[in-house]
Amino acid sequence: MTLHATLQKNAAEFPDRPWLKFEGAQWTYAEADAHTDRIAAGLMRIGIKPGDRVALLFTNCPQIAFCYFACFKIGAIAVPINTRFQTAELVYALQHSQAEILIGQPDLCAALLPLRAELADLSDIFIAGEPLAGTLPFADLYGAPDAILPQINDDQLAVLLYTSGTTARPKGVMHSHASLLRQNANYLAALGAEVHAQTVILLPLCHIAGFSIFFLAATEAGGTLWLLPRFDPAAALRTLAQSRATYSGGLPLHINMLVNCPGAGEHDLSALKLFVGGGDCVPLELQNKFKALFGTKIDELCGMTEIIYTMQPHLAGEHRPGSIGKPIGDVRIRLVDTDGREALPGAVGEIVVHSGGVTKGYWNDPQSTQAALRDGGMHTGDLAHRDADGFYWFAGRSKDIIIRGGSNISPGEVEDVLYAHPFVYEAGVVGAPDAQWGQTVRAYVVLHPGREVSEADLQDWIAKSLAAYKVPERIVFADALPKGPTGKILRKALRERAAGEAASAPG
Repeated sequence: MTLHATLQKNAAEFPDRPWLKFEGAQWTYAEADAHTDRIAAGLMRIGIKPGDRVALLFTNCPQIAFCYFACFKIGAIAVPINTRFQTAELVYALQHSQAEILIGQPDLCAALLPLRAELADLSDIFIAGEPLAGTLPFADLYGAPDAILPQINDDQLAVLLYTSGTTARPKGVMHSHASLLRQNANYLAALGAEVHAQTVILLPLCHIAGFSIFFLAATEAGGTLWLLPRFDPAAALRTLAQSRATYSGGLPLHINMLVNCPGAGEHDLSALKLFVGGGDCVPLELQNKFKALFGTKIDELCGMTEIIYTMQPHLAGEHRPGSIGKPIGDVRIRLVDTDGREALPGAVGEIVVHSGGVTKGYWNDPQSTQAALRDGGMHTGDLAHRDADGFYWFAGRSKDIIIRGGSNISPGEVEDVLYAHPFVYEAGVVGAPDAQWGQTVRAYVVLHPGREVSEADLQDWIAKSLAAYKVPERIVFADALPKGPTGKILRKALRERAAGEAASAPG
């Protein structure tokens, strides 16, 4: 089976069922299948062959959805590029993937036009929308409706998804039709097909979560997909209510914006069977606020571009707040210590994932591939412990753990307590270099507008819930926290700031 076979199968079984809804327009499964056939034919007509890379630079819209399936149908490798990448990152992704063509929208592609000389492999840029000088219209990609499409095997690569590059250059994560279908099977086994009936996609389709957890899985399940061009909390709440959404999800950042949106509780989300949170730990306080406002629990999932590996579906009566849940589908998890041995029961270890849904590696990067995929599993860099019932509890990224005087401190544990304070809007916790302790705990906090609280008051608040060594020695107030291309708080940037502040401190 292939990814496009899921669309074709549903187009044959229920051709008139709405597949995609966007800004008042909609396309049925049959219409979507026909559209993607014609774009696939057009790609072949301009010389795109199986294995060729087709870069996509869109915010959420019908065009990126159609282009994904057109690429799948001819064996081309889709290269969705994060719309929050800066120009240098865009150029790098295009160069590194050796994309033959770029298809995108004018506002995102305009910055690349003066740099065409640096993109030697890129033959053409196709624009959906207002044309730009030196580009071709998206309409030119439509070919004959009866073109003969090639036979595609499920072991062929389907996408290169570029990571956000928070630790180094972005890496091109390779997924085949088979690995993404295995992920679909895992979600459907954990959640059931009926959950996907009305799926509202709040996350970008250029990101693994929006692309795999929602877009591909809901298509295979025969659901109706509601797309928003960009995340806006008021628009998201309206769409969730209007669609009678059964399934949706977002990052902690999005959940925070939803619960703090004026009039949030006035929206009827009673049809919502499942709302997942991921990308980072979702503070318990945010989970509690979401449940109080909308009547639905947040199910945390854990994973990365390379593999989604746990989810705790409360539909099965297994919701355990604060846990990232249990492995789903065919996933098997090992926890290993720093020597690569199995971690002791109850001890924290690195998560190593074994699954058919694991990435095939990193594009043109054998060294990183070998480092991540060894001993038959994906070494994630995520830390967790497992309780007696088999639930996993996230303990942070290995590089994020703060070691103060030999004691390990998880930033998320401190952030949970900060988020519980009624005046705190956002918080990021990192380790600051310290001559005496090795590291000390430093928190960066954004307050709700019009609210004031002192550093000492917040330290006292934390001390009521956590051991003294976990209380931040410094709490720094900020207007905003640095965020990466996916909207995550960038702890790396905060660590660099903390190191600079520590170096310049008197004494």
